[in-house]
Amino acid sequence: MNNKKRAIAAIIIYLLIMIIGVSINNNFFSMENNIGRLISLSVIQVVSSAYIFYTIKKYYGWKNIGFGKLNSKSLVWFLPYALILIAMGFSLVQSISENIGSFSYETWLTIILTLVGTSLAGFSEEVIFRGMILNSFKSDKSIIGAMIISSIGFSIVHITTIFMGKSLIEAIANVIYSSLLGFSFVALAIKLNNICPIVIFHVIWNFILMVSSSINVEISKVALLCNPVNIIIGAILWIIIIRNQIKKNKLKYNLDKVITW
Repeated sequence: MNNKKRAIAAIIIYLLIMIIGVSINNNFFSMENNIGRLISLSVIQVVSSAYIFYTIKKYYGWKNIGFGKLNSKSLVWFLPYALILIAMGFSLVQSISENIGSFSYETWLTIILTLVGTSLAGFSEEVIFRGMILNSFKSDKSIIGAMIISSIGFSIVHITTIFMGKSLIEAIANVIYSSLLGFSFVALAIKLNNICPIVIFHVIWNFILMVSSSINVEISKVALLCNPVNIIIGAILWIIIIRNQIKKNKLKYNLDKVITW
């Protein structure tokens, strides 16, 4: 089995573990039993993420799936995302500090379990789509096809949130939002030569959104800026990458002609 097939198999098995686990979870725990559901979901996420860790270690290696030497100069493209996270994080901390006196044991357990789940989910999704898929499908001739597959795959799999209690409309909205994020992040992964900053953003972003919803605290409206940032940053980087790919192919073509002559 080559790396392309392994990457596709990894997505399928990861999603099957999550879907089966969530379906069982929904049958065993009522919506009122929030802690029980979170504990169960955390266990499911640990199992699915453990499978991804095993696949990477056995068949890929961390350096080969996006953990190469970071192109620090290109971090400037990540700056808008960092500023959004800082604003959201500050708003969350402020809201928690204002309500901390009313927090129960269950509230703190909810925060901890949400952190565990979002950390594993964010990491796993990034190493699958901006790691295994992107690096397995790219070739010396072109990286554009791999970027397209990575972006589309990342957006489509989010329809599976319907198995996690989301309505069809909510799941479709999630797919649309994910497509914008995938569009920008796959280009960032290429530009940075390292997916660590993207993993960090994904984990913190999911944690802030989910924990604020779970414990009913307000977060900064600056989060709404993420969609236009995705479009702008993504479009610029895609143009740069496509232009560089065209130049690279032309240079290779000219070199081949010289060697032939």
